[in-house]
Amino acid sequence: MPVVAAVFGCAATSAAADDAGVVEARIKAAFVYNFARFIDWPPGAAPGPLRIGIQGRGDLVLPLEEVIRGKKANGRSLETAHVATAGEAEHCEILLIERSEDSRVREIVQTLAGKPVLTVCDGDNCLRDGAMIGFRIVDDSVRFQINQEAIEHSGLKISSQLLKVALPAGKLP
Repeated sequence: MPVVAAVFGCAATSAAADDAGVVEARIKAAFVYNFARFIDWPPGAAPGPLRIGIQGRGDLVLPLEEVIRGKKANGRSLETAHVATAGEAEHCEILLIERSEDSRVREIVQTLAGKPVLTVCDGDNCLRDGAMIGFRIVDDSVRFQINQEAIEHSGLKISSQLLKVALPAGKLP
């Protein structure tokens, strides 16, 4: 776990802290910011700010906005945008799919298939449903798994540093 903290510059704090939900949301927000730093989009990606779309309702919006405020990833400023449909998400570089959309992950991911949009999911069966990165709680710590096949299919390039700190994908849940 120290590797996670070192690579991402955030505390891999126990999710069992007093305000577990708040702590968990802040850690996930920090991970999303760092995903933006450790993913390369294909040449010709839209200039301007790197857009992180958020689809659904959940507790990650405010922590994410706090984490990215005033920061850059790979020389690009960051901004969030609420999206109602996967079609709107095509104009984002990252799509954060909140837990409220758990039953629609497969549909959302299929709409974005082959497009350079990193799909990050906070639901239970994200990777099985085709999302590229899914959050997991392991031993009271926030971790993540990566669906390399989905990432490669989209034309995105993932840093080996990110792969080193991810949970082994093995057989997708």
